[in-house]
Amino acid sequence: MPIALAAVVLLLGLLATAGVSAVLTQKERRSAAQAMDRQVDLARAAVSGEVQRYLDTIDNLAAALGSHDQLTRAAFERATAHVPGENLAGATAVVYVVPQQGHYLAVYGRRLDGRDPAVAQPDLSAVPEIADVLRQSASLGGAAVSTAAVDPDGSRTLNLATPVLSPDGSLRGLVLLGLRGPEFFGGAIGTVVHPRVTATLSATQEGGGLLPLATVHPTAPGTDALVRTADVGIAQRRWRLDLAADPRELPGAYTDRPLVSGAAGVLLSVLVAILVHVLGSRRAKAMELVEEATRDLRQAGAAAHDLAARQRAILHSVSEGVTVVGADGRILLQNPAARELLGTADDAVSLAEWPAHYGAYLPDRVTPFPAADLPMLRAIRGEPVDGVELVIRNPAHPDGILVSVSARPLHRPGAGPVGAVAVLHDITALRRYETELAQFAAVVAHDLKSPLTAVHGFAAVAADAVSATPPRVETAGAALQRVRQGAVRMREIIDVLLAYTTARDAPLDVADVDLQALVAAVVAERTAPRPVAFLSPAVLDVTPPAPSVWVGPLPPVRADPGLLRLVVDNLVGNAIKYTPAGVAAQVEISAGPATGGVRLVVADRGIGIPDDEKGRVFESFHRGRPLDYGGTGLGLAICRRIVERHGGTIAVQDNPGGGTRFCVTLPAAPDGWQRLQRPSTPAVSAPAAVPAAVSALNHKVK
Repeated sequence: MPIALAAVVLLLGLLATAGVSAVLTQKERRSAAQAMDRQVDLARAAVSGEVQRYLDTIDNLAAALGSHDQLTRAAFERATAHVPGENLAGATAVVYVVPQQGHYLAVYGRRLDGRDPAVAQPDLSAVPEIADVLRQSASLGGAAVSTAAVDPDGSRTLNLATPVLSPDGSLRGLVLLGLRGPEFFGGAIGTVVHPRVTATLSATQEGGGLLPLATVHPTAPGTDALVRTADVGIAQRRWRLDLAADPRELPGAYTDRPLVSGAAGVLLSVLVAILVHVLGSRRAKAMELVEEATRDLRQAGAAAHDLAARQRAILHSVSEGVTVVGADGRILLQNPAARELLGTADDAVSLAEWPAHYGAYLPDRVTPFPAADLPMLRAIRGEPVDGVELVIRNPAHPDGILVSVSARPLHRPGAGPVGAVAVLHDITALRRYETELAQFAAVVAHDLKSPLTAVHGFAAVAADAVSATPPRVETAGAALQRVRQGAVRMREIIDVLLAYTTARDAPLDVADVDLQALVAAVVAERTAPRPVAFLSPAVLDVTPPAPSVWVGPLPPVRADPGLLRLVVDNLVGNAIKYTPAGVAAQVEISAGPATGGVRLVVADRGIGIPDDEKGRVFESFHRGRPLDYGGTGLGLAICRRIVERHGGTIAVQDNPGGGTRFCVTLPAAPDGWQRLQRPSTPAVSAPAAVPAAVSALNHKVK
């Protein structure tokens, strides 16, 4: 009988061990897939950002070249002198090209890699992919990317082109930048993706199909390799990224936990089976030992109960999470604040099961926190520990919280550590604020750099024109106009960033707001033509279609007038901005009753928002199609902060028939809908410059 019972115990233990090992293996496979997806996101972002940097460089160069009345070799050399220092990996040469009777003649050129021959005015129309990108750039009036090609020496190449416009807006020539695929791709993502991930970039080639441009970290993954494919939109082209990696090589993906768990389970099962056999064979002796141990446990339990009662009385009044462990690693005491922070009603028995019991992970949120590195265990060994960060993710905290743990050893006089006490503090909000602050700084640095570069470049052009003999007044005037445009752009960016801060920190000054007048003022400002002084000479002759805005009856609401104007201005501005080029924007603004307030709807017939981006449009610094429409990515984040501070909600949905609808709920002013039916004096009126459209209930502003 003892042998049969031991066999059953052993079988059950082995089955449980096999199940646990299978679950751990599957979990690590999922971790590897998540790590691979992160590699794809990193690679795609790196390629897009690097190409945009190259396009910005040739756009600035084209603007500098276009400011000269007559472009000479010396002027070209001065304008391109900074290009070698821009660290454009893979760039071979920059060439100034002039279209002439269906041909494209290379007039001036600068070698960037020391390998290309000097330009001697060849006819570039004889090279199909170069002629195609030059025609496309001239037709679009903006930057274009060529198809991929294979040079006679076997190099995989691309070309970037952008038009050079004279001060009167006419096409003077084009700037052409040659790229070698391997050097460009290696410079873009060579240090971004993991060294064990093989990444291949392919681009469209002449005649259709994809041509592999370059491969970084070439390896030979096994049959169980993880493979990912992603498209990258570059100007009017679609490139493809192919990534492959052995899942065992990805960081944080595979560990020896399944093997260790299996071995430990087998060993434990064998030991338990032996123990069952021994206990079954010597039941009488075992019962005596159990009774003796029970008496000791009762005595120890009574003493521990008295001690725990005194400790609970003290720790219940502490707001920080406190955990006390014994020298053997057993959890002796946790106060209610610690249980609430850790998200479980029951305490772990010992430090060995502490990470699994509470769902503790390293700050990478993937790797389980090693039990041997727990601050409490280090304190038991006599080491004071401060500020160890770990992530707690469990059903109570599905998104995970970041916890800082500090621990100190507990000493007995004349002896070593007899345990440890740890203090746990939730620092999720602090780290989120620090991350947001870092993103804020990055956006400020990035978005201000481009107009500042333009200001610096055109200021130099203006200085050269003024110091020339005789002075080139028209060139200097055009350059100073571009300097002013850069300053205006920087002021707009700073205004947006200040609005972002105001939306979070400014105190609310709530009053009854005449929503009809406020919307009319915003619409009048948004649809007014921009002053000529703020427009580029290249677009002075282009009259964009006038937007059409319909405003329905709008009731008074209870809100902060200044902050509410920011919300309306951002929503109306986005509705007009995100409209296909050459198409007149159509915007409809209406309102209706909502539960406990007013539902304001701003609908447009623009480009719409893909379903997979609807959940992210209200995040800070999220920008949809930044290459086509630009912006800081803060407008909708500002709207959400302001609306939520008023106790309302904001949501986005598709507009039937095309476009987007933004729905905002706000607190209604007392008798708001009744006041809408009779004349009244609004609590907050529009500026004096707003026309009689303020009082019209149904009107169009064009």
